[in-house]
Amino acid sequence: MKRRDFLQGMAVLGGGLLLSKTPAMAATGQPQQQSGIQIGDVLASSAIVWGRSDRPAGMWVEWDTDDTFTLPRRVRGPWALSPSDFTSRVELTGLPAGRRIHVRVGYSHAGNGEVTEWVKGSFMTAPTAVGPVRFLWSGDTAGQGYGINPEVGGMKIYRTMAEQEPDFFVHSGDTIYADGPIPEQIEVEDGKVWKNLVTPEVSKVAETLEEFRGRYRYNLMDENVRLFNSRVAQIWQWDDHEVVNNYSASKDLSDDARYRVKSAALLQARATRAFFDYAPIRRSGPEGGEQIYRSLPFGPLLDRFVLDMRSYRGPNSANLQTRPGADTAILGQTQVDWLLAQLKASTAAWKAVFCDMPLGLQVADGDTRWEAVANGDHGPAKGRELEIARLLKGIKDAGIKNVVWFTADVHYTAAHYYDPAKAGFNDFAPFWEFVSGPLNAGSFGPGKVDDTFGLQVVYEKSPATQNLSPLAELQFFGQVDIDAESRAMTVILKDLNNETLFTKVLQPA
Repeated sequence: MKRRDFLQGMAVLGGGLLLSKTPAMAATGQPQQQSGIQIGDVLASSAIVWGRSDRPAGMWVEWDTDDTFTLPRRVRGPWALSPSDFTSRVELTGLPAGRRIHVRVGYSHAGNGEVTEWVKGSFMTAPTAVGPVRFLWSGDTAGQGYGINPEVGGMKIYRTMAEQEPDFFVHSGDTIYADGPIPEQIEVEDGKVWKNLVTPEVSKVAETLEEFRGRYRYNLMDENVRLFNSRVAQIWQWDDHEVVNNYSASKDLSDDARYRVKSAALLQARATRAFFDYAPIRRSGPEGGEQIYRSLPFGPLLDRFVLDMRSYRGPNSANLQTRPGADTAILGQTQVDWLLAQLKASTAAWKAVFCDMPLGLQVADGDTRWEAVANGDHGPAKGRELEIARLLKGIKDAGIKNVVWFTADVHYTAAHYYDPAKAGFNDFAPFWEFVSGPLNAGSFGPGKVDDTFGLQVVYEKSPATQNLSPLAELQFFGQVDIDAESRAMTVILKDLNNETLFTKVLQPA
């Protein structure tokens, strides 16, 4: 199914849903919005609001605590221009804490505030008082060629997640699959056929800036995704598929006939620009504003620590070095020091660490290199494990309690308990790591366990055959509820249909 057939005569209006577009709007040349809105990096009094016009136009945002917008506050945003692919964002400030904020985004062709089309949404600001907390996390969207299939209702898991009414959602990376072409159809398990909506930008691997941007535009064509984005504030991470599979300084594309651009560094530069154009993320920090590791407090019960395992890693290698150095980095010394300092300073009941890859699963990069932390050696820490060992030891030595890790990447769901009594390196306090995903991608797993940090698989659900399509319904997300009275954290692993697969209640130390 071609994009023009799917979108003809349609437009994105309130709530992110597809509604008929009036001929008058198209005839007047007024700005139109086909990508919905996104809200990101929400704090107690501020939030990022993202939108996209289809032509040069000035952005306007109105917000209110009343969904009828009886007393809206109006904020003038930047112009949406071609250098940003007509995306724009504005940071709303002075918001009341712990409230649902209703927003609407519009664009003015003349830049004078005369808006003819509004896209509405809402989100929860972070609380400052003790109250119940609910958040979701998952990762891996539209991978292995599985894109928007109108015959099955599109990316339905996003609607399922929206129905849980979370305070926020963390996308743990692989927000797009720039290296995975999306064909018109794929023959899958049991003789079934998966049919995709296809655009030129997703029909090949992404190499140009326009092709990387086209991947993000593609995901926003799905009405479930737009609905979700309009109702739930997000926190974005990135992993490898925003650029190319398993990319690092050792990535070699010379024998990959799909790529005319052979420089992984150039692909990363273009991919990074596209990510920052489309991610509802606050641009802050050093290094040209491309830092994405950040701390986002969410009231007395929760602090959120968002990590970046891609930007500071050394080259993928055999990962067996016995001394730390630039070639053993996975987070990088600066990020490790930052995380330890932030964890020490946290007074929240729970410290949620969002990491784009599991710590103890073996994730290979070909036959001789490793993509993640683990190296399959099982003994004392080596390679990238040296950096993680220093981090875990630092958490223990500082007496930091109630640290829980959340991740995705491996395309199945699991609950892991890291036990120092069963570890090759044991100078750390035990902790939990929960895995979820994918979101509308192929299902894989389970991964092999590395014993260096004593990973114990408490629960896992994965396919019996690798790369099952979303038709098999092995698509997963995680839900976390923190009780205001007991302060207990309940972690629930769920599937596409919101069925509960596993539940773990953690009591605060």
